[in-house]
Amino acid sequence: MGKRSVPRYPEDEDKGGCCGCLCWCCCFLLFIVAALAGTAAYFFFVYKPKAPSYSVSNMSVSQFDFSTSDLTLYVKLTASVRAENPNEMITIRYGEGSHTVVSYRGTPLCSGKLPAFFQGYKNVTVMDISMEGRHGFGSGLQQALEESEKAGDIPLDIFVSVPVELQLGSVDLRQIKVNVHCALVLDSISPKKKPNIKSATYQANVEF
Repeated sequence: MGKRSVPRYPEDEDKGGCCGCLCWCCCFLLFIVAALAGTAAYFFFVYKPKAPSYSVSNMSVSQFDFSTSDLTLYVKLTASVRAENPNEMITIRYGEGSHTVVSYRGTPLCSGKLPAFFQGYKNVTVMDISMEGRHGFGSGLQQALEESEKAGDIPLDIFVSVPVELQLGSVDLRQIKVNVHCALVLDSISPKKKPNIKSATYQANVEF
């Protein structure tokens, strides 16, 4: 019997083209990653960005009235906020639409907003923020607040949310939102006595 010939199939001629295309794509992605890394390195080397810092330096209470008829509390106070821009080549523009809230044990006491302003290089700005509000305040919270007042340890939370735009020279970056939480302990919140800040801790995060 004669030998059967084994059929031979032509090799896929597109394999070389696919490999070349894949190699080109990988090289292009590596180039993009290297370019981004180089840009970031240049930015940090030239501009040396530093995070701005915020602190509450002073507080004053002008009104603190509890209504027994409807169990509401009317509060009017002013907080002096210190904002520092430590950067030598980056300016900060604080926009409209900010919001500040002061609360006691999760219950809002008063609210306000920061003024829109421009902060230059290596600048420290202190602003007085007036806040007021009337909110429901149950008898249990009133008793807890009175006990805190007697002990001279009144924990307050200040929440600040403000739209911010960074500027690198004449280049404006996209607007971001900065959120700051300040946990204060005061020795008093009575209008009859100037409150002293016994302790303060700060946390901040950014929304892109």
